[in-house]
Amino acid sequence: MTANNRSFRTILAQGDEARQYDEYARTIFARVYPVIADQILERTGIIDGSCLEVGSGPALLGIALALLSDLRVTALDSSPKMQAIAYKNIQERCVEKLVIPVTGDVHAIPAADDMFCLVVSRGSYHSWDDLPSAFREIYRVLRPGGMAYVGGGYGSARLRDEVYANRKEHAILDFPGYALPMRFHKFTVGEIQAALDTAGIRDYHIISDDSGFWILFKKNDGKESGLQHRLHFHDGFFFSQ
Repeated sequence: MTANNRSFRTILAQGDEARQYDEYARTIFARVYPVIADQILERTGIIDGSCLEVGSGPALLGIALALLSDLRVTALDSSPKMQAIAYKNIQERCVEKLVIPVTGDVHAIPAADDMFCLVVSRGSYHSWDDLPSAFREIYRVLRPGGMAYVGGGYGSARLRDEVYANRKEHAILDFPGYALPMRFHKFTVGEIQAALDTAGIRDYHIISDDSGFWILFKKNDGKESGLQHRLHFHDGFFFSQ
């Protein structure tokens, strides 16, 4: 057993809350991650190269992306306990060479400039302390022409309704061990646009439809992307203006 493996196992033994979330993600959310991963690949057009998942938790989205593409994924999370869970999931799916867990903060990403072709995050941005700073850091580590795909959702209205029904059946508000109102502030579209502007990001596209609420932005490479300040609201379910 390697030293890294031993340290992750020690943390895992202590991480009751992390294990609760992992169980929640692997059961109630199990079918959500491949659907979202497929949408990310289709909407960004990026199917190979280096990818960073921010706020990766148990790394199930990163694993789905690696299995559905030729991407190599770095799974970044600030919780060592959650990273221990991610390491276990990566081992179980035999993708150790494709998905690497790293402990770190989105406000100070431990990576060089221009390192990733794709940066993704599902469900973590509401808990970021400084949204403009986080967006700026993501932009920094993107390669010119690289894209970010940040937001939250379930991939489809059907999956969303199934998750909600399961939550209601099991009396789960969001996931075990956390009270939703205390966990994060829900940003409005206006707040997100202001954060993007503050971060100096002009080339973006905001989507709110049955797939969820997603912010796409591209790092300038001197080419037109067609993303600039485009808003797409299908049902207004997730956020209001």
